[in-house]
Amino acid sequence: MRARPTVAPATAWHFPDPLVSRLDNGLTLWSYRLPGQHVITANLVFDLPLTAEPAGLEGIATLAALGLDEGTENHPGETYSAALESQGAQYSGWASLSASTASLELPGQWFEPGLRLFAEAVQTPAYADEAVERLKSQRLADLDQTRSNPRRLAGWLLRGTVLDPAQRAGRPLAGSRANVAAIQPEDVRRFQAERHTPDRATLVVAGDIDPQTVASAVTRIWGDWRGSGTAPADHQPPLPGRPSRRLIDRPDAVQADIRLGWCGLDRSDRLWPAFKVAAAIMGDGFSSRLNQVLREDRGWTYDVSLAVRGFRLGGLVILGTSTKTETAAAALAEAERITAGDAPAFSARETADAIGWLTGVAPLSFSTAAAVADQAAGMVGLGFGPGQTDQSLRAIAQVTPDEATAAWRAVISRQSPSLVVVGPGDRLAEPLGLDPEPRPEL
Repeated sequence: MRARPTVAPATAWHFPDPLVSRLDNGLTLWSYRLPGQHVITANLVFDLPLTAEPAGLEGIATLAALGLDEGTENHPGETYSAALESQGAQYSGWASLSASTASLELPGQWFEPGLRLFAEAVQTPAYADEAVERLKSQRLADLDQTRSNPRRLAGWLLRGTVLDPAQRAGRPLAGSRANVAAIQPEDVRRFQAERHTPDRATLVVAGDIDPQTVASAVTRIWGDWRGSGTAPADHQPPLPGRPSRRLIDRPDAVQADIRLGWCGLDRSDRLWPAFKVAAAIMGDGFSSRLNQVLREDRGWTYDVSLAVRGFRLGGLVILGTSTKTETAAAALAEAERITAGDAPAFSARETADAIGWLTGVAPLSFSTAAAVADQAAGMVGLGFGPGQTDQSLRAIAQVTPDEATAAWRAVISRQSPSLVVVGPGDRLAEPLGLDPEPRPEL
């Protein structure tokens, strides 16, 4: 009979370290060697806050990022997509509050030809009229879906309630209907030429490929890329909006979708590690206080969460849940009681469990090249260096119950939460004490 295998203590884990270099044209390269990860991810991150978008054309950064694979000068239209597919490559693009990202995934054996196609899209995109109009139509259709989806609508409206809608951070990241409809193909071409420049870009490459090989290929393929030198846009700290409570009437809804929101912290704030632990205790995971009461004890919801989003400057805290219409008022009251600024102090057990979850899940969360590249790209967009993920995990591991309690109270006590509820107004108005509003146009 074989002896039972022994269980050894877990070895220390840390986020991979990249080889960092910089081309003469200003392009920065972070290259991660990840043995066994044969699908390579390359993320090109532009230091491009949404404040750079021209007035009245908000959403143009998103269209510019999405449209890079819609054809180039040498491969117009669908011929570019066909060229990517011949290399087994897949493109995606997006814009966040502080950065725009173009991403390519491809097999390692076709890294260099795929990288050439990627550079072609970034340096000589076509943005043909019909392609831009198609992307606009897709964005407008997405807004229609948001308006018809209670969960998405509640989240969409909450952002412009917690944050001042007079600022870019308080308005839709991908643009409103009026702004997107106003964008013309020439606007996109001009914006990309002025804002997608190497001196404000970082290329993150992750996978089973030698960093020196990556650096040589990037220098050969991207070294001649030049930009216009347009002055960089400012990263503006988001200001809080006026706290309000809104009930959006959705007569045909069978439940109430509830969102509570507060202004939060950015990752450079000294309270960030402790507040991250506090938020995990409150609403991240099955053993959280919110889940224990609203789901396990009361049976009012299937899912409740508390998301902490750190921007380059400032942040958001969003509580989200859905419940039956008849229990919405009671569920909301309990959620506000649990998350109040004078909530009971966190225990040693709660704190240890939250820290164990936040740090213990990291090896699994970052087990693929895409996950490493996306995390690194996120850190670039927030203005951090390559060691930030490890520093944050180490700081989280050292948080005490008193520090977590103090951080929660410091952030939550200084403001009143904003509320958005989407559901049948005739059944929710009286128990919530709110006048129903019609669904707004987006």
